[in-house]
Amino acid sequence: MLRTDRPRPFGFVLALVLVLGGVSATEITAQGIPSGGGGKGDRIEGSFKFLPIPYINYDRSIGLQGGALPMALFNPVKRDTLSPSSMAGLFGMYSTNKTWFVFGFTRLHLFEDDWRVSLAGGTGTYNFQFFLDSPISGWIPYRTEMDIAFARVQRRIYRRLYGGVSYVYLDFKTTVDSLPGADETNLHGLGLNLALDHRSSVFYPRTGFENEFKFFTYPGQSDEDNGSSKIELEHNHFVSLRQDQDVLAARLFAGAGIGNLSFNQQFVVGRDSDLRGYTQGAFRGNYLVALQGEYRWNFKPRLGAVGFAGVATVFDAVNESDNGRLLPGIGTGFRYVVDTETGFRIGADFAVGRDDWGLYFRIGEAF
Repeated sequence: MLRTDRPRPFGFVLALVLVLGGVSATEITAQGIPSGGGGKGDRIEGSFKFLPIPYINYDRSIGLQGGALPMALFNPVKRDTLSPSSMAGLFGMYSTNKTWFVFGFTRLHLFEDDWRVSLAGGTGTYNFQFFLDSPISGWIPYRTEMDIAFARVQRRIYRRLYGGVSYVYLDFKTTVDSLPGADETNLHGLGLNLALDHRSSVFYPRTGFENEFKFFTYPGQSDEDNGSSKIELEHNHFVSLRQDQDVLAARLFAGAGIGNLSFNQQFVVGRDSDLRGYTQGAFRGNYLVALQGEYRWNFKPRLGAVGFAGVATVFDAVNESDNGRLLPGIGTGFRYVVDTETGFRIGADFAVGRDDWGLYFRIGEAF
């Protein structure tokens, strides 16, 4: 099993599975949203709506990316008029550094939103890098071929409180350019989560908040390997402004690794939803704290813009000099409402960090 001397892109892959599998911060209890700015509720009219979404992006590490995200919104049970619309789709992309992914995903809201089911699976090859300041003080590239499967089931416990269990399977073959041979391994992870959800919408929350606790454990693969676990705490808060047209959003995240974490089980600044402006994977550690705020300006029924800023830091880092280092990020972006019934958005963000920057194609909001 790979440890901190050789990388495995676990964190990036799991983040991708979670986002595309519908277990990101947008998986929220829906009670309808105020009017204005695009989006009238959390359900489509009728039983099915197809959304063909193109994908184009640029990343300093994996280059120019192109692909597609054909997806559908649907109401699986006609007599259930309280659940938000469910979602399913495919995601395929290819980049100029020969990184590619093909994934399928679905997120189901069932039985008046008492049950939420998320599934995802796919395959791909990831060409990335990490920075090591000692002894080489340079970037080390690596390549990972992977197969992934993910499942999560949540049940309403009381009012807005949900609890759930998760399972993830990851099969890796990782090659580091500076090291001979390849490492092949697979992981089986089990997770628990609790979410206290007072957001106003699944697709585009304008008011309310959400607190979430996540615990994931990966049992060891041998007597010498005691395995590892991760704990994550999130708080997302939303305030409507300008007569429910605009939204002021804030997010606080704290994550901690426990036990024998592998290299890419670590938290990486700029990966997932916490702090845009960092795309090269330079700042990573076993602990991460991040705080960010965003203003969402809806100046037309289907057009909008965002401005955001935040700061993060890591501890127990790969590079000792990064421990506790403040990493600011700031940026802006635009949004387009692809579905006026739910307010589902796509867009692009540009952000600048410390000695880094990033361009992001957005499917939904960052949080």
